[in-house]
Amino acid sequence: MIDIHSHILYGVDDGCKTIEDSISMIEAAIKSGVTDLFLTPHYSFRRKYTVTYDEVEKRFNSLKELVLEKGLKINLYLGSEIDETRDMCVFTKNKMCHTMNYSKYLLLDFGTRKADVDDICYEMIVGGYKPIIAHPERYVYIEGTNMVKKWKKTGALIQINASSIFSGGNVKKQALRLLKANLVDIVSSDTHRNSKTIDLLDKAYSYISKAFGKDRAESLFVTNPMRIIESK
Repeated sequence: MIDIHSHILYGVDDGCKTIEDSISMIEAAIKSGVTDLFLTPHYSFRRKYTVTYDEVEKRFNSLKELVLEKGLKINLYLGSEIDETRDMCVFTKNKMCHTMNYSKYLLLDFGTRKADVDDICYEMIVGGYKPIIAHPERYVYIEGTNMVKKWKKTGALIQINASSIFSGGNVKKQALRLLKANLVDIVSSDTHRNSKTIDLLDKAYSYISKAFGKDRAESLFVTNPMRIIESK
């Protein structure tokens, strides 16, 4: 499986605090069947997650070296989860935060406050980027599927969290609605410091295979994420 959304890079946001924590989470990911893992630290002025581009790369490279030393069989890629703002293009063009594996794909979080998601995604697409909307099933201002259908029509991709499928309340209902409406492109862990969220990735793969077929699961966990790695 390929996990495109995690907060495993140490010391940069509310995820792993130490490089040892990062290694522990990577080992858990491998155990759960993850072969390729994106490290996507938050980039947010409102939440004060603004570690510099160079410092994030420095820590990423240190972690990659340690993974290699330990012989851990996993491929690591760098990205960012960027909080909603009108300045997203400025952030990436000025190398304030990372695109997904240095491609045109961007992982965007619109959950902190209600936003003109469709307008922002359109601007990003016109600017040459490919927006991936992170976990919209958690956005409290969304009901049903019409709004997500509009975002998809504009050209955005939709990523939901594996944990949402097994949570309670409206988050679970919304995640299942999006899956049933075939509006989901990618399922990821969004893991921080809890290895159980990594375990749920494997559980979600099994659930989707049984509910929607093995081909659908492969698309959500392997084929579509691979397009990001290959910048297609």
